[in-house]
Amino acid sequence: MLHLFKVDSIPASNLTLSGDAGRHAAAALRLRVGEQVRFTDGVGHSAIGVVSEVVSKSELKFELNDHNFHPQPTPKISVLQALPKGDRALDAVELMVEVGVDEIYPWQAARCISNWNEDKKITGVKKWQQTADAAAAQARRVWFPVVQDLINNVSELAGKFDQIIVMHEEALTAIPNQIAANVLIVIGPEGSITDSEREQLQKLGGIEARMGESILRSRHAGIAAAAAVLAKSRRWGNG
Repeated sequence: MLHLFKVDSIPASNLTLSGDAGRHAAAALRLRVGEQVRFTDGVGHSAIGVVSEVVSKSELKFELNDHNFHPQPTPKISVLQALPKGDRALDAVELMVEVGVDEIYPWQAARCISNWNEDKKITGVKKWQQTADAAAAQARRVWFPVVQDLINNVSELAGKFDQIIVMHEEALTAIPNQIAANVLIVIGPEGSITDSEREQLQKLGGIEARMGESILRSRHAGIAAAAAVLAKSRRWGNG
């Protein structure tokens, strides 16, 4: 499969790749004249680029062809992810994006060890988005996931989703077989979701579900839950 590069927009015929992306293409991948890559704007548009000139170790020129638009995959999978400790959060983001998550909400849950103040919120969201972009390129996705602003109270999510699935170790039922078009998966912190948070999520229409007998770490639960949901959807051949 062709290497994928995200650009701000895809022109009709010619494109110059420079900066970090150009350096990666020229120096790391060692692309040469005539070789192909794929470009996307991250919102469904794509094109094939054929190297027409290697200008330097950080700049290449491409001729574009095979322009396409790919509809956004459905169902749309969003995850409310309680803040894992330290850089483990970036591992969680990377894994969720690679499996197919479309939108991630960092969540300052009551029992999170990590605590994002105003400065950390800005840098945290930026780091999560950078990680998501890199993972989307690695996974060859033409729709890049969006990392939203930090959620402090789940009530901020009212009315945004058709279905809310709250992963909880005390739930009595499994993930439902019918997956809505716009679904939110809720992943709590290592210390679990508080009773108050569970009540708030229930008021939003959330249903609790579990995945077998194993208790997963918060940073691993998102990919497992997303895969379980996707396996029941048309995106993975069902539904």
